[in-house]
Amino acid sequence: MSNPEEHQWLVFTTDHWRVAHRKDARYPGYLIVSSRHESSELFCLPDEALAELGSTLSRTEKILRQAYAPFKVIFYKLGFSAGFSCHFHVAPVTRELINEVAQHVGYDNDPDGNDAILFLSRVYCERQLSELEYAAQKKTVERLRSIGETLI
Repeated sequence: MSNPEEHQWLVFTTDHWRVAHRKDARYPGYLIVSSRHESSELFCLPDEALAELGSTLSRTEKILRQAYAPFKVIFYKLGFSAGFSCHFHVAPVTRELINEVAQHVGYDNDPDGNDAILFLSRVYCERQLSELEYAAQKKTVERLRSIGETLI
């Protein structure tokens, strides 16, 4: 990463992609897979980046499955905000998270992936971390890096 401060969230990099923990996520394992190219759309990326995307997403899912044994790993691409490279949000969805969503007012009793995404964004993100949350996130990143190194 070009900014040394950004390294603290980095899980792994490839020639064309960076995988890092979402900075404002207090949900362990909420990752962002970002293109290293300055394009916000998939169709504008170089062929080499597109060819490498599958193995990058696969490695990311393997890390999260090994770390959390989730029910599902969800991937989603938004791309509404200007100034961001093409990126994917990736999160391990555990049974505990699904139960938490189901018990929360405003969500269905039988939540799906869309409910999980919205819940994670609203409840576990979108505000600055406390010092305690930051310390926990730092340990999470170190753990995910370690797992990722075993998958090379």
